[in-house]
Amino acid sequence: MDVKILKLHLQNAGLEIFRVRGEEVHLAERHNLQLMEAGVRARGGERPALLVVLRAQRNDAPHEGAGALFELVRTRARMVLPEGFTETDAIARELRNVSDPSQVLDLWYEVTFERAISTPEEAVELALRALSIERYILPAGA
Repeated sequence: MDVKILKLHLQNAGLEIFRVRGEEVHLAERHNLQLMEAGVRARGGERPALLVVLRAQRNDAPHEGAGALFELVRTRARMVLPEGFTETDAIARELRNVSDPSQVLDLWYEVTFERAISTPEEAVELALRALSIERYILPAGA
């Protein structure tokens, strides 16, 4: 699937593009006036797919271990993602202070889910659904 055609379909559906990297179109969402990466990507090329990244943040549950936070994300994903998405990656991403890179401000526990697509229209439909769910997962009581 041609990434330029994929991007055009996403834009024509009213979705904002954050950037294009290789064969992936990274979608954006607005927070106040800032344009932010949404954690939703459409991939063209030989293996077209829609990718969704859900995350939990260490600062929201400082007494929980990495395994518990990853499982929180996976459990929520099973409840909110449409059928056909499978886990493809799980990473702990350090967020560092830009003024002092030795200081870790938070850890994000990100799990990436992917579903194959066959048409740009299917990418638009799944992207709209993915953008409608909460991708930042809060533990109970946070």
